[in-house]
Amino acid sequence: MWIEFEFNIKILFILIYPIFKKIEEFTKNYITKDNRLFKSFRYFLSYSLNFIPYLIIKFRSKRKNKEKEKTEEKDFNEDDKKGELNLIIKKQNKILLIKNVLFLLLLCFLGFFFYYFNYWKKDNTYRYAKQSMGIFFTISNYIILSYLILNQKLYKHNYVSAGIISIVLLILFIITTFYINSEDYFPSILIDLFFSVGYGFYDILGKKYMNVFYKSPYFLYFAIGLINMTVLLIVDIFIYFLDPDIDEIIIGFKNNVFSVSKFFLFILDIIIKWIWNIGIRLTIYYLTPCHYFISQYISEYIYYLIKAYDSDKDFYSTNNIIIFSISFFINIFCCLIFNEVVIINLCRLDYNTAKRIKEREYRDAAEIFNKEMDLNDEETDNNIN
Repeated sequence: MWIEFEFNIKILFILIYPIFKKIEEFTKNYITKDNRLFKSFRYFLSYSLNFIPYLIIKFRSKRKNKEKEKTEEKDFNEDDKKGELNLIIKKQNKILLIKNVLFLLLLCFLGFFFYYFNYWKKDNTYRYAKQSMGIFFTISNYIILSYLILNQKLYKHNYVSAGIISIVLLILFIITTFYINSEDYFPSILIDLFFSVGYGFYDILGKKYMNVFYKSPYFLYFAIGLINMTVLLIVDIFIYFLDPDIDEIIIGFKNNVFSVSKFFLFILDIIIKWIWNIGIRLTIYYLTPCHYFISQYISEYIYYLIKAYDSDKDFYSTNNIIIFSISFFINIFCCLIFNEVVIINLCRLDYNTAKRIKEREYRDAAEIFNKEMDLNDEETDNNIN
C-alpha cells in the first residue's frame, strides 16, 4: 500500500484543545466586564488545577520509590561515609536546583508576558488572516524552534509536507488580503509574528525543561500557575489600595462573580480552561511540539466555520468557505504526514520515518545475530573436526 496510518491512542490529545477551546466560548459568557488582570488571573488559576493529577502520580510513585531510596541510601552511607563523592554530589545537586529554579522563573515570565500583553492586540480585519498567515507563523515557528532547541531532525517527508502547507497558506493569504484594511496590514503582521514566536518559545522551552529535569507537565504548569497567580494577587492588592477604581482582579470578581450561580460558572470556566491547556501540554509532552500545530489548525478552522455561520460579511462567502475547507483538508493531511501519523510509501518519503528506521534497525540486528550464530557454528564444527 502506498499509504499507511500509524494510530497511537496519544494522538487523540491533539483534539482536546480545539474541542474545549470552543466550549470555553460558551462557559465564559457569565463575564460581563472583563479586564487583563482578571483574565490573566483566571488563566493561571486554571494552571493550578494540575496539582490534582500531580499529587495522584506522586502518591502512586512514592510507595514504589520508598524502599528503593532506603536501600540506595544505606549502601551509599556504608560505602562513602564522609567521602568526597558525597560532597561532589551535593554540589552538583545544588547547581542543578539553581538551574531548575532559574529555568522555571524564565518560563513564568514568558507565560505571563505573552498572555497578558496578548490582549493589547487590536481586533481588526487582520483577524481574517489567522486561518492563513497566523497558521503559517505557528507552523514555521514550531518547526524552526523544535529544530534549534530540541534538535528535532527534519527529513524528506517533513520538507515536502511543510512546503505544500506553505504554498496552500500563501494562496489563502493572497485571497485574504482583499478583505484586510491597508492600515491593519504590516503592523498586525509584525505583532502576530512577535506573539507567535513568543508562544513558540514558551511551549518548546517548556518541553526542554521537562526533558532536562525529568518533570511532568502537571508539575511544571502547576508551578507556573502558582507563581504567576501569587505575583498577580500581590500586585492586585497594591493596586486596589492605591486606586480602587482601576480595573483589576478584585474589581473583576465584584463585577462578574456576584452570585452563587455566577460562582459555579466561574469554577466551570476555570475547569474548561484547564482541560484545553492540559491538552496542549500533553500533546507537546507525549508527542512533539509540532503535533500542536495540528490542534491549532483544527481550532482556527472551527472558528472560521462558526464565524461563517454567524456573519454575513463577504469574507465568509460560499466560495471562500469551499476554498478554505478544501485547503484545510489538504493541509491537515500534510500535517499528519509531517508528524508521521500518515506514511506515504512513494518517492522514498517513508525512508526516514520512525517506523522505517526501527524496521531497518531490527533487520540489521537480526542479520548481525545470524552472522554471529553462523560463526559460532563454524567454530564448533572446526573444534569437533
